[in-house]
Amino acid sequence: MKNTAFVVLLGALAVTGCASITAGTTQSVAVNTPSKDGAECKLSNEKGSWTIPKTPGATTVTKAYGDLTVACEHVDGSKGSTSVTSSTAGAAFGNIIAGGIIGAAVDMGSGAAYVYPSNVSVVLAPPAGNIPTGGASQGGPLVMSPAVAPRLSKEDAEAKLKDLASLKKQKLITEAEYRDRSREIIGQM
Repeated sequence: MKNTAFVVLLGALAVTGCASITAGTTQSVAVNTPSKDGAECKLSNEKGSWTIPKTPGATTVTKAYGDLTVACEHVDGSKGSTSVTSSTAGAAFGNIIAGGIIGAAVDMGSGAAYVYPSNVSVVLAPPAGNIPTGGASQGGPLVMSPAVAPRLSKEDAEAKLKDLASLKKQKLITEAEYRDRSREIIGQM
């Protein structure tokens, strides 16, 4: 009986972290600035920060549950930023079946359970002193609207809230972190 229990435990430990193995904890993210190439972009999340010296370009980031913030600035002073949300990687769901709670906890903690969009576009706005005011010579008034962060669909928000509840249930995050992150997710809908 002891040998059977040992073999079962060894097998469970062998398959934990499956998404960590199959999907990894890092991914490539490409950034472009459609209105103007050549901007420097800084990407950051709770796992670290990375720089793309010139757009269009790409870098490898460490995956995490939290949003990936991308802030870009061109040498002429144009700036723009956006945040992209992570979504749960498909391998994470298979890991819950194969590796159980231990494998899921490993993948959620390491970031392997999540993935960011592979391409991000950042709209650059001209510096405050260089914003055109419009007028007859330019064909009428110029209307500018601020860049809007992408919104979460109901399904994506539900998936993120479910993942968050799982982290809380496993005591991987505090009640306060759970409330704060829940509000962030709901605010992105």
